[in-house]
Amino acid sequence: MRARRAAHWERERRLEDLATDYELAAQEIEDVTEAAEEKIAAYAARLRGQAKTAEEELRDRQARSVGQMLQLDGVRSVADRLGESVETVRKVAAESTSTQEDPAPNLSSAPAATTAREAPTGPPVSASAAHTGTPHGPTMSGPAEERAAPMREEKG
Repeated sequence: MRARRAAHWERERRLEDLATDYELAAQEIEDVTEAAEEKIAAYAARLRGQAKTAEEELRDRQARSVGQMLQLDGVRSVADRLGESVETVRKVAAESTSTQEDPAPNLSSAPAATTAREAPTGPPVSASAAHTGTPHGPTMSGPAEERAAPMREEKG
């Protein structure tokens, strides 16, 4: 009888230990999941910040390009060349003006990121070469031409 009672209490103690282990594991699962979600949120926030910074830099670059184009040609011609509306070109040009008024960001601590698009190669384009191919200048190639192609089909 004593042996049965001892076996019963041993079995109960073992079941209680296993139940406690189960509950501890469940709590650890919650802790690990919560920690992972926090890390994911922090990482996503950091990536969003990097993307926003890159987008701002690229929009500034677009605005500078449009501003320089408008110094060489009219707003309608620039809009046609870019496959954008006149309104969009004027908006981007206004951004170009505002970015020129803002002080330049301090990039001395940032690594220099130069791409083929940023560093022009070859001889400078002369005024006579700039107006060959079309009434508005050289023919487009790449994404701008792909956007402009449907517009040309609609017009003609």
